[in-house]
Amino acid sequence: MLNKVLKFSFLLVFVGLLNACAGSTFYHENIMRGQVVGVDNDELVICIGREDGAKEGQELQVYRYAWEGEDYRFDYVGVVQIESVINDHFARAIGITGDVKQHDIVELKK
Repeated sequence: MLNKVLKFSFLLVFVGLLNACAGSTFYHENIMRGQVVGVDNDELVICIGREDGAKEGQELQVYRYAWEGEDYRFDYVGVVQIESVINDHFARAIGITGDVKQHDIVELKK
């Protein structure tokens, strides 16, 4: 039980720190992360937009969380490329590799 409380506390502090630095250039250039919110044939809509520093042509790595026993696993899925930025919050992308699904996590390729 204590282990779960410690993990949750760490996660809460980590998310708080990410939110605190979300407006910084460092965040946009190094930690840009969002989620696949829609899939329509080959086109994806991701919740990364102008406000996050998204630009056409950027490649993002795709990950999927999976529950395994009492822990989450973070599996690499593939790569998507931003085709167009819709607005401050969303962009259209296409899958380059992997089987990308709704709710997958996308992160700026480093």
